[in-house]
Amino acid sequence: MRALSITACLLLAAAACLVVGCGETKTKSVAELDASELLALIQGEQPGEARNLVEADLGRFRISHSVTDGQVLVQFHLIGLISPQKQTHLAELLPRYDKRLRDAVISLVQRMETDHLLDPSLAFFKTEIVAAVNRVLQEQVLRDVAFSDFSLDQAATPWSGPEGAAKPKEGGHGH
Repeated sequence: MRALSITACLLLAAAACLVVGCGETKTKSVAELDASELLALIQGEQPGEARNLVEADLGRFRISHSVTDGQVLVQFHLIGLISPQKQTHLAELLPRYDKRLRDAVISLVQRMETDHLLDPSLAFFKTEIVAAVNRVLQEQVLRDVAFSDFSLDQAATPWSGPEGAAKPKEGGHGH
């Protein structure tokens, strides 16, 4: 009988919270979230946390990418965005994983659809880089990435130019 009265009290309290709202402010349903809020929810971020991220230099890249009529050169400076609490940890991880990280980024660029590299927001490419880097580091360190000096240029083949253009002499050092 006592268990029945405790259960009844709990049910009554739950019903009262539903009607009154327990004094909490109304939160958005999942359907009301925009894409960035939904991604933050999936990744476990708290609202406003993105403003508190710090930048970590992940290196400069110059990578050839095949296109229908040849190749383009993809160049960028990669900046990782991380929580301040993980800054020291990332600094410890980078020397251990530097070569694998570079290989993952190079491989990603080379197999990426050209349309994704031409997208002004680079949204899909950024998402893929974050996933690739976190896979290499074997933990979720990066939250996002940013690019500095991002460009796609027609790749010039070595020594392209008019016939008889100056080339280095033997040894390749111009001596």
